[in-house]
Amino acid sequence: MAPKKKHKLRNGTHIQAQPRDKVSLHRAPWDMGASGPANIARESAVVEGIDPDIDPDTGEVKSRNPNGVKRRVFLDMLDVYHRRGWISKRGFNAASDLRGAWEQTERGGGYLQERVDSTPKPDKAIAVQIDRVSALISITKRIPREDYRILITVACEKNAIGRLPEYRGRNHERGKAHLYSALERLADRMGY
Repeated sequence: MAPKKKHKLRNGTHIQAQPRDKVSLHRAPWDMGASGPANIARESAVVEGIDPDIDPDTGEVKSRNPNGVKRRVFLDMLDVYHRRGWISKRGFNAASDLRGAWEQTERGGGYLQERVDSTPKPDKAIAVQIDRVSALISITKRIPREDYRILITVACEKNAIGRLPEYRGRNHERGKAHLYSALERLADRMGY
């Protein structure tokens, strides 16, 4: 058998490569932000068109969006529910305090860490962390056991009600009612 004839390729291209004029590379027209697994997993991602600039005095449209520029926005479901009127102002304030305490415990070191005295005593940094955890515990101990999952899911983790399997589909209205009553109970216990 005769040995296969070797093809001499220019610039190291593969033998089965298509000619340049037949290859089309799909380019995203605009930057849609990071598309890693953490952002893909978030349910609240919305890709929306940028609104035109409207003059508030005359109502005249200054500029439109001729190029179809879009942006990716991550909605805070607690804000969405408050704007829709699904939760009260008292409940929203109680959930905001819960979220603030939760986020304080999630803060790490580095430049985000609160400044403490630069003495060689590490006790002050640990005292700051203990204060953060104590603030969260003082709020979470007021949450009834049956409300804990929905409040942590919506207020702290910023997820939708449907994230909980028992409130998906036809049970969504039941989840809305549970969220409203859970936030009202928390607001009562926190003194709002």
